[in-house]
Amino acid sequence: MYERAIATRAAGEDSAPGPGSTRGRRGHDRNSPRFLQNAYALVLNTGISGVLGLAYWVLAAHYYDDTDVGRGSAAISALMLLTGLVSVNFTGTLNRFIPEAGRRTTTVVVGVYVVTSAVVAVLAVGLLFALHMMGGPAYDILREPGTRIWFVAAAVAASVITVQDSVLTGLRVAVWVPVWNAVFAVSKLVLLVVLAETLPRSGVFFSWIVPMIVVMFPVNLLIFGRLLPRHVRTAPSASQLTAAQVGRFFAADYLGALFLYGTMFLVPILVAVRVQPHTYAYFFIAWSVATMMNLVAVNMAVPVAVEGVCDPARLADYCRSALTRALCLLMLGVVGIGLAAPYALGLLGAGYLDAVPLLQLLAFASLPSAVVDIYLGTLRARTERRRIIAVQTLRATAVLGLVVLLLHYNQVFLRFGDPRLTAVGAAVLLGQLVAMLAVLPELGRLLGWWRHSSSIPADEENACP
Repeated sequence: MYERAIATRAAGEDSAPGPGSTRGRRGHDRNSPRFLQNAYALVLNTGISGVLGLAYWVLAAHYYDDTDVGRGSAAISALMLLTGLVSVNFTGTLNRFIPEAGRRTTTVVVGVYVVTSAVVAVLAVGLLFALHMMGGPAYDILREPGTRIWFVAAAVAASVITVQDSVLTGLRVAVWVPVWNAVFAVSKLVLLVVLAETLPRSGVFFSWIVPMIVVMFPVNLLIFGRLLPRHVRTAPSASQLTAAQVGRFFAADYLGALFLYGTMFLVPILVAVRVQPHTYAYFFIAWSVATMMNLVAVNMAVPVAVEGVCDPARLADYCRSALTRALCLLMLGVVGIGLAAPYALGLLGAGYLDAVPLLQLLAFASLPSAVVDIYLGTLRARTERRRIIAVQTLRATAVLGLVVLLLHYNQVFLRFGDPRLTAVGAAVLLGQLVAMLAVLPELGRLLGWWRHSSSIPADEENACP
């Protein structure tokens, strides 16, 4: 994806060409090894998480009643909502500034850990209170005192592991991300089966959160014991980076990401309070598969932002490469899911067939979503704060507005599975198409589709060691 080799002293590689060099613009180093390494590591992580995640829900459907699967997945949805509201929204800022933070990187990372953990703990308590007041049988297990304590602890752990993935990516060692996620996913599978007999009511929830809490410790030992010290030793002083600069970017990126992840995690909450637990089980497995597909482009966009900071002159090439690879992978997924969904969901039980149209629509929606997500990666690299907010606000407004509207008029979809679930899929697809059409003109200018390109001048200095 990245088209010029970005060398780092931390990795022991040779120095990158100077800012005036034209080597690799169209030459033999067209695809940067560091760009490709980190991009494919994150895509591999998505693939591993997707396959093992699907296996997890297949086993859950086999070993647990549909109602218990619905309760567990609703609790996990609430957990992910908290993570999206807090920790995920720091990832864009970390990816943008870790390459420039230099010897202050450890201070930045520790500060983010402390702030996100504290905020998410407070919000977890508030969310539990709100869910208690809202009612709804899908959240029964979160009304139990013992489960509430575990929920708050899990929220903090989810905050930490979300930030740690971004730290690994910002340090340009994303190859570690699929390793720990694979361990986490396998641990979930084992514990899910083990708890099926002893904790049938809440086994889905505990099989998810216990491995998450355990695995975060060795990963952070690696980060603080080896990777951060190595980065700090070889990094420049970063004297030009100011707290005000980081703060302005964070405020804009946080607000934009708040809309994105609010959409991603608020939609399941809206569904959970309107349907019975067994119906939510059908919804959640389709939503989980679609989320994994969306993460392909999100993960492609991360190295676009990171390496775009290190080598601004190649930003358009990085974007083009990421966009091509993401759309090719997703097209294969759309076709595969379109053909396999009726058979695969049918294997889980007759009720899961109600979610077939939902899954197919959400899979197709990943294509326009990919275009928007990779464009957002270029905006982060260029610190285009206002555009980040505008794009994310538009997408969130379109998706959430259409979800509320079509859920109200779901009778239109009576012939297509469960009409409420199908309405959600149609709303997400239409909302993503609206956002894609809005960003295409500027994206086309960046990539040179129209005559005038907005690429950053080639004499821009590399920001990374």
